[in-house]
Amino acid sequence: MHVRQAFFDLLDILEKDDFRDTDAILARMQTHYGIRHQCYVNMSSSGGKQNVLDVVHSFPEEFVNVYKRKLYAVDPVMQAALIGIKPVDWQERHRNEPAARKTFAVAADYGIGDTGMSIPLLSRGNEAALFSIYVEIRPEEWPRYRKEVIGELQVLATYLHSARRQGSQDAITADLTARESEVLTWTAAGKSYWEISMILGISDRTVRFFMTNARHKLGAVTNSQAVALAVSQGIIPH
Repeated sequence: MHVRQAFFDLLDILEKDDFRDTDAILARMQTHYGIRHQCYVNMSSSGGKQNVLDVVHSFPEEFVNVYKRKLYAVDPVMQAALIGIKPVDWQERHRNEPAARKTFAVAADYGIGDTGMSIPLLSRGNEAALFSIYVEIRPEEWPRYRKEVIGELQVLATYLHSARRQGSQDAITADLTARESEVLTWTAAGKSYWEISMILGISDRTVRFFMTNARHKLGAVTNSQAVALAVSQGIIPH
């Protein structure tokens, strides 16, 4: 861990304006820092709901599925990281907050302990992002490890976040038409296909056609994700 040259090498790559290969950097970070699992996630809030704009992780899919269904809404570690500024130490939260123990009790079933942390990342508007790591070391070794790597990981995660946001913007390969933007805007306002068809004076089948096109252009899977992406990119008003 004391060999800092690897950190500077990673930073040199991330600082390049045309850098986009974040997967390769994540792999190198995982190796250099001895990270067992890591996760980057960027989210937006719209209409009282949180939508995932971008996520990449190495955690077991079984655990992620359980976490999303049963733990995410009540996990104080995640909530603190999404609204806070300083890194959230998992071990500290686990020991001092009874509410966090349920999350770590479930995580233990998948071989995940509390020797980890979540780093909030600077975001714009209604977005919130963070970078989390879990390291497979003895609990008593965690405080020293954390002190050694926290500064470097904060810097690298910030550049990684910037690169992934830029890559996400570049992925929009075509501008939305006026009709596609209108349909997205009314969808964001909570209108159904039928209601939008009445407002715009077109069939609900045509509304579905425009929404399908909008999702494809934005690289979204669901309507809510398309709305979140459009809002975050300033394509439609918040």
